[in-house]
Amino acid sequence: MLLGSVYYLGVTLLLFAIFAWIVVRTYSRKNRERGELAKYRMMEDDHVAAEAELVTPQEATHVR
Repeated sequence: MLLGSVYYLGVTLLLFAIFAWIVVRTYSRKNRERGELAKYRMMEDDHVAAEAELVTPQEATHVR
């Protein structure tokens, strides 16, 4: 029983340490710029795609 409890506590603490490491790494100032780049790249892609979907007046009157 004691060995199982120690193992369970060890696994729980290990998982907590991994979770804390992920949170610290995600929200650190050093990695913030790199994490935000993907968001701005997606927003830029959406903007380019929206400009590419501009329709001509003939297409605007066409019933789809």
